[in-house]
Amino acid sequence: MSWVVVARKDFQDARLSRGLWAVTGLFVLMSVGFAVLYGTVPAVSQDIGEVSTLGFLTLLIGAVTLFVSIAAIVVGAGAIAGERASGSGKLLLGFPHSRADVVLGKLVGRTAVLGAAIVVGLTITLVVALALFDSFAPVDYAVFTAMTLVLALVYIGVMVAISATTGSGGRAMAFGIGAFVVLEILADIVPLAALFVVNGFSVPSGGAAVPAWVAFLNVITPSTAYTNALGWFLGDGSATAAALGAQLAGPVPFYLTGWASMAVLAAWLVVPLALGYRRFARADL
Repeated sequence: MSWVVVARKDFQDARLSRGLWAVTGLFVLMSVGFAVLYGTVPAVSQDIGEVSTLGFLTLLIGAVTLFVSIAAIVVGAGAIAGERASGSGKLLLGFPHSRADVVLGKLVGRTAVLGAAIVVGLTITLVVALALFDSFAPVDYAVFTAMTLVLALVYIGVMVAISATTGSGGRAMAFGIGAFVVLEILADIVPLAALFVVNGFSVPSGGAAVPAWVAFLNVITPSTAYTNALGWFLGDGSATAAALGAQLAGPVPFYLTGWASMAVLAAWLVVPLALGYRRFARADL
């Protein structure tokens, strides 16, 4: 499998770079710092009588989505564009690697780089959590780790796709930052704008039911789909189901469940990569 060779070399090269160690160090500091604050400062934990795994993971979700989306830009921007800019892309394709092998290998290799940082950070955080928390839920922690690795895969996929569309690492970085702004900032405005329009260009009154399709707009980006999926998969999911039911003033449709959000994440992985590969397959190196 030629893509395995590409992925292995990509990861081995990254192991020697300061970037991997910097990303790992930042994630360790962030996750451990949150665990210490949550376990020792009552105002942060906001729990009554017990510091729980579920409470900590709920607190950590926002920071993790921000970290993963930014780290993916740093790790993935030069995946293919950097090779093309340096001329090593021609050398890479001089070996028995197809362009599909290069895209898949870069996806796996760069995901392994970011995934290694996540696993190391959450493993060290696990030790801190066991020492500080009143109780620990290993299944929830494992689910959180697995879902965070899925989010890393998706965001690296988006960045590899962007990197495949251009021969300039600088442009790939700029496009990646643009994607971050759209997905992490501007996308939050879309549901509010849609609700404003369907409500007759006025702000809905407090407590008014939200249409299910508007609620779906809140969970269509990678980060929001990840957050929604975790809401259903951590614990028994009853709190998320109840909150959505109250928001909709009715039953929760399937497309707002955790498994539907997994499908959204799968779409964010497959569609950009397919488009990026199509552009890369036609490009002159």
